[in-house]
Parts: sequence; structure tokens; C-alpha cells
Amino acid sequence: MKLGIMQPYFFPYLGYFDLINYVDLWIVFDTPQYIRHGWVNRNRILHPDSAWQYITVPIMKHSRKTPINQIKVVQESGWD
Repeated sequence: MKLGIMQPYFFPYLGYFDLINYVDLWIVFDTPQYIRHGWVNRNRILHPDSAWQYITVPIMKHSRKTPINQIKVVQESGWD
């Protein structure tokens, strides 16, 4: 049996989906500490008129040791 474990990502990269397809059992590991400036709530996209651009989901303030699964999205920002 092949097991795949990864943290969740906002707009996952193509290799993420390849890994899901390759394994027999997929686990989303959302209990580790949220990493500031990581890829859980942001990603980089190619802008049609310029180079790369970051797109970020705004999140509420939280303590440094907050796990990923307890991070809250800012609702007042138009994301709902």
C-alpha cells in the first residue's frame, strides 16, 4: 500500500495532484503549526501583463503555535 501525506495548500501545484493519483491512501496533514509566509494560504500565479503575482487568502491574527486546522479566514474581506 502506498500512503501519501501532505499539508493543505491554497491552489495546490500539479505535483500535489500527481501524488494523490499515485497513492492508495491520501491523508491531509492539517494539524502541524501554521507557517507564516508558507503556501497554506497563498500562491503565486502568472499575471497576464507582468511577471508573477501573489494571491493570498487573508487570515485572522493567531498565536504562533496555532495549527493549520484552526486558522480562520477573514470574512469581512469579500472572500465569503
